Amino acid sequence: MQPDQPPTKTPLVRYLDETAPIDCPYGHVRRVVTGGDGGVANVHVVEVTRGGLHLHRAYDETYFVLEGHGTMVLGDATHRLRPGAVVVIPPEVPHSLEADAGEVLRFVIFGTPAMPISDPRAAPTRPD
Repeated sequence: MQPDQPPTKTPLVRYLDETAPIDCPYGHVRRVVTGGDGGVANVHVVEVTRGGLHLHRAYDETYFVLEGHGTMVLGDATHRLRPGAVVVIPPEVPHSLEADAGEVLRFVIFGTPAMPISDPRAAPTRPD
């Protein structure tokens, strides 16, 4: 798929338990739907104790917290996280998160537009 071409929207069914975890410094992510598959949104399930400050140039993220308690920094504001929290992060907004001591945050990220996370528009980037 070329960066300027929208992905083709197709129905699909994927399963979390059939998606291998990818290790990251503070936990792991399962990219259940990614890389533009389906053409609607990337869907990643993440289990981490923290996530460093970063932003995405042209990629929206919506987090839905399933388990754990912690904090999320969005720009200059800090927000408490608990199960049931929904966090909407537009492009260019620096964000980070950290679980409370002894806890793990487990959440689903819906990323749009659907594209490979390696695409420079979606790839995590350190703020300038």
